[in-house]
Order: sequence, then C-alpha cells, then structure tokens
Amino acid sequence: MKDEYPDVKQDLYGAFVVRGIELADRRGLLAIVIGDTWMSIKSFEAMRLRLLNGHAFDSFVHMRDVSNHPDIFGANAAFVLSMSGGRDRHAPFVRLTPLGAERKEQDLRVALARRTPDAGFHLASSADIAAIPGSPIVYWLSEKMRAAFNIGRPMSRIGSPKAGMHGGDVNRFARRWYEVSELRSIRDAMSAAEVHNTGRKWVGLNKGGSFRKWYGNQEYVLAFDIENYEILKVSGNKLPSRDFYFLPSVSWSKVSSGSPAFRMYPEGFVFDVAGTPVFGGEADLLDICAIANSEPARQLLEAMAPTLNFEIGQVASLPILSTEDLDERRARTKRLIAESKADWDSSETSWSFRENPLVALARG
Repeated sequence: MKDEYPDVKQDLYGAFVVRGIELADRRGLLAIVIGDTWMSIKSFEAMRLRLLNGHAFDSFVHMRDVSNHPDIFGANAAFVLSMSGGRDRHAPFVRLTPLGAERKEQDLRVALARRTPDAGFHLASSADIAAIPGSPIVYWLSEKMRAAFNIGRPMSRIGSPKAGMHGGDVNRFARRWYEVSELRSIRDAMSAAEVHNTGRKWVGLNKGGSFRKWYGNQEYVLAFDIENYEILKVSGNKLPSRDFYFLPSVSWSKVSSGSPAFRMYPEGFVFDVAGTPVFGGEADLLDICAIANSEPARQLLEAMAPTLNFEIGQVASLPILSTEDLDERRARTKRLIAESKADWDSSETSWSFRENPLVALARG
C-alpha cells in the first residue's frame, strides 16, 4: 500500500478508489460504496484532491454511521464519480439520518421528492468543496458559509496559533494548583528567566479542559524551576512555541466531547498539546475570541472537524471577518470575558476565589 498507493495508504478502500479511477474510461463513471472517514480527516486530504481534480461527483448519498467515529468502518458513502466532469458542475448530495436502515430509506425518498436542504438534499460542486481549507466533503454548507473563507482572513493571518508541550514528562510535572505551595507559585510571570530568578517553582499550565467559553479552566500548574525546565526542553518543550510562553492568548481544548469553546488566558501561562492557544495583540485576541465563539464559526469548525478533534490547522483556517462595529463588538467581548471570569472565580476551584457568592448574599 505504501509503495503503490502512497496518497491513500491509510485505508484499503482508498486503493480501490484510486484503482477504479485508473481503470475507468476518460468519459466513464466510477460507482462505489465505501466508508466516510476520508471525507473530512486530514490524513485523507490527498485522496479528496485526487477525486476533485479533473473529476466531478455525479451523485452522492451519505448514509452516515450511528457512531460517527473514525475508527469504526461502515459502508456509509455511496457516490458516482464522472471522469470528465467540470469543477463547477453541481451534483446532488443526500445526507441521511444516522438512525437505522428503514429510517434511512424513508429519508432518502423524502429528500429526493422535496429536494430541499431541510430534507437532506444539497447541491455542491467540486469548486465549492475545494474552497474550504483541506477540501473536506462538507457539501451541506450554505453558499454564504463557504464564501466566508474567501471574504474573511484565516485566523493564522491575524494571530499565531502554536502547538504546546507534549510527552509524558509534561503530565509528570503537572499538578492541580491547590496541591502545591502558593508561596512557591508565580501566577503572573512574563518569562522563564523571571520564574528562575524568583526561585519559585510552579507556573500556570493551560491543559485545555471541559467546555467553557470566554474564561476559565485555569486549574493546573507546572514545575518550571531550572532543573525541571531543562528536562522539559528535551521532552516536548521546544522552540518556537517556547518563545510564546507567558503571553496572553485565546485557547481551546484540542479534544472535545461537544462543540468547540474558546476562552481568554491572561499572561503567566505555559501550555501543553491539549490546550492549544493562539497569540496576538489585545484587539486581535478579542476579535478571535468573539468570532470563534459564534454560531457560524461553530458550524464551520464542526464541518471541518466532525470527529470533535479540533486540530491546530483546522482552527487556524477559520475565517475572521471584519465588521463595521468593531469597537462595540470588542466591548461586548470584554463584558462576556469579565462575566465569565466572575463566574469562574465564584468557585473554590479558582485560585482567585475569595468568598462564596451565597455567603456574600446572606451577609447582605
């Protein structure tokens, strides 16, 4: 597979697709039923480009799987590929429910009869699909949603997304903030040199965490004294990400059980691979946080990452659009961050906790 089909070596069905294209007449059709993992994940991007370049879908039925998990095979994508179709040719795509064969058959009949997006019937061309970074087969996105990638600027051109520390040593030297001495912790460090000069050991660690927008998930610290810093340098704590330690950022959890959530981190944090941040000026971070937490951004990200593993490359391609009410939007974002911070600090799990709000209310 690696030698003969290097672009599709991830799965045997990819070889069948490529071989089918090679054997088909230049004016012919390829009809095939395969799994659907290739439609979105990064490792199958080359296969998607192979299908889109010089060919066009003639029809496509996406049957989907109940699990929606990339490791479970299902014959979930049935399509006919035209060898001579143009990139602008629109083809019908039918998106069926993940529930049972009888329900799928019923929904297929309804979709073909009504021919509306609400019924699961969509029209898309190879050009439409190729307009989205990575070319995921997200045929159900509206024209306006796809146009956002042409109108907006990718997040990576506004901020600087960075991958964090990885490896067993990161977890070995991480603790909950309340497990270590506060006298040996520094919460607002600006550099590794500052930490080492103070003689303190523990700094804030961004490890991602549960679903939370705007602010929070500041639960961990990392041993960052000189001795442990040298160990971490050879265990995932590498340049260029190290140059961004302790800077303010907007961050998200790489792996999620649901929708993506973006939150602001103040200065003083380092980050591991699970808590991926993007860096920039204050205004840029406010814009990124506001747009990334919006409903359109959620739909775009879930289309690009249907397995709910929000990789840095997928988030970096999220389009950030400018609007006329920038000052008002940034002011609203600041208020949301402040409200979320107050909510986070009202819990005893926050290192800024001072008093239970119910107790404060009772005292009058």
